[in-house]
Amino acid sequence: MKSPHKIAALAAAVIVPLALVAPAAHADSSYTGVIELSDPSMNFPEPNPDTDQCLKPGGGNQAARYDTVTFTSRTNGPRRIVIRSTAAMPDAPFAIWAYRNGTCVAADYQPDDAAEASQGIVDLDNVVFAKGDKVLIRFFYLNGGVPTVPWKLDIFQPGTANAAAAGKGASYVKLPEQVSCSSHQATVKATGKARKVKSIVFKAGGKKVGSVQRVRPGQNIKLKKIPATATSIKAVVKLKGGGKAKVVRAYSACR
Repeated sequence: MKSPHKIAALAAAVIVPLALVAPAAHADSSYTGVIELSDPSMNFPEPNPDTDQCLKPGGGNQAARYDTVTFTSRTNGPRRIVIRSTAAMPDAPFAIWAYRNGTCVAADYQPDDAAEASQGIVDLDNVVFAKGDKVLIRFFYLNGGVPTVPWKLDIFQPGTANAAAAGKGASYVKLPEQVSCSSHQATVKATGKARKVKSIVFKAGGKKVGSVQRVRPGQNIKLKKIPATATSIKAVVKLKGGGKAKVVRAYSACR
């Protein structure tokens, strides 16, 4: 078994030892690896492909080789988890399980439609994890006649930051780790340097979503009506002594 690689969004890939907990996943994290004939094999019960439940009543069992990816969730909310072969001619004989704190919460082994089948994709939609959850993703390759299969595991996390905030404005305001995709709101916090700030205007996806005057150090500022398609939040900070400072942070869109 080759150790999987984790590719954090907007960051360089790092090697993740399979036996260790991977660095905390941000939005749209990716892992890559290879399932080989030397990898372990185990029996797994048939999931229900119609409901993504972990066990299909009356379903059978099958033995197959597998790989595992683990991480600790940094945020709350739903994920879409996608496993695929990165071979030149991908097929989709994968089965995938998602575990939260040791309990299976979703599983599948069939593409949902012809488009997924053509790309060799098997996925799990709307798998909810909370901040601090220990997550384990296990996936089996069902075509035992293939000696090796390269794979890629994508974990899409709507509304969550893809990278650290960038810009001098970060000294005055902390942009959020996560946007609520249900309420389309987020909370930012003024830093201790906010006493130097005259005003701040916030935009998300090019739309104004908040503003504040006479900012206080440590003040929480609510952003509202954040567009579901927004992939960034930007703050323009006007300073009391004149001049501006900007800060922007990239996010995975809610849709």
